[in-house]
Amino acid sequence: MRADDERPALDPRVPQGLLIRGRRALVRAAARARQIDATASPARNKSVHVNATGTRARRARGVAPALFLSFAIVLAACEEGPPRPSEPERPAPPPPQPSAGLAPPAASSAAAEPPSAGAPGDAGEPKGTPAWQGTWEGRYDAKKGSVVMPPKVKDAARQKDDGKQVTGPGTVTLTIEPSGELKGTAKGALGDATLVGKAEDGMVRASVFPDDPRAPNAMTGVLVGELKENVIHGRIRVTGPDALLVRESPIELKKK
Repeated sequence: MRADDERPALDPRVPQGLLIRGRRALVRAAARARQIDATASPARNKSVHVNATGTRARRARGVAPALFLSFAIVLAACEEGPPRPSEPERPAPPPPQPSAGLAPPAASSAAAEPPSAGAPGDAGEPKGTPAWQGTWEGRYDAKKGSVVMPPKVKDAARQKDDGKQVTGPGTVTLTIEPSGELKGTAKGALGDATLVGKAEDGMVRASVFPDDPRAPNAMTGVLVGELKENVIHGRIRVTGPDALLVRESPIELKKK
């Protein structure tokens, strides 16, 4: 039987450490063989004695199996081919591409449908001017206002008001923007005042603030009116600092 048949089966993936140890054993065996060869000269190695019985040959025969085993290990590691690479992973299939017939609904509908004609009242058409837009002027005649009291309740303080103070004529001027924002002024028996409010849904509502809140007869109140046939029909109602004086008057404001 040949030496190749006696070689033990090894794992194809021989560890690197085993290969290195085999090589080192081979080197040590070769060095030992050289030491045995040196015994041929007793002067070079006095510890080795060659006798007539063939001591040198026996030592050489003892080294031969170790040398052969180391050589066989190294040869097996070298002859074995590298491990076969593992089968590569199959790439994931690409995502399906949308077919040409499946176009985005929004894009297809936008391309298929022509722009519709503008309906009446679109931004392209001029809008009418709001009826309240502009400057309005009117006159009032302030008189003592009535105060409704609960039954069986008497207001002695208001009963002392004879209606002679803070009464008489006056004027109101309002400027209303297209948005309905309202600003205005009042002058006359009720004192100088500023009006701030809004016009919407055919109604005009404004608050009345005295220009001098510290005046003895500074009047604060409201103006409420309705726009009909280009005329604001309303009423102004105000009260003094102590709420004892109450004055009111109907008023009509017309556009200038």
